Amino acid sequence: MSEKIIASALGLRPLEEINEDEMENLPDIIEHETLPKVPDSINDENLDDIELARSNIKTIVEKGIDSLDELLSLAKQSESARAFEVVSTMMNTLITANKSFVEMSDKKKYAKEDNSSTKQTNVTNNNLILTTADLLKMMKGDK
Repeated sequence: MSEKIIASALGLRPLEEINEDEMENLPDIIEHETLPKVPDSINDENLDDIELARSNIKTIVEKGIDSLDELLSLAKQSESARAFEVVSTMMNTLITANKSFVEMSDKKKYAKEDNSSTKQTNVTNNNLILTTADLLKMMKGDK
């Protein structure tokens, strides 16, 4: 009784309702499905985005270094505490930008590895539903 309840809940027919002809043709009924391949364009877009962000950060770091040099010369000329505070803040900002630049390089490296390791894998599930009596018949060679 519980087998019928489980089978109906799963949308299947109980084993008692399947006749021997259907059992013999069961491997022919099962269709092999393959997983869809992940398009490479997604990984290429990620690489392009990472490269764009990396080049932007590189530009900001280069301009920040030039700005830091000018700020430092202004701070020396004015001998103002506030000017040196601004130079200190600029140094911290450049350090953060450099860390972001290194992180982008790592992300690009990992994205390239993911792109090269993407391979299509086929998964074939062969489900053969047998009773122990049917299995013994198959092993003995009886039909």
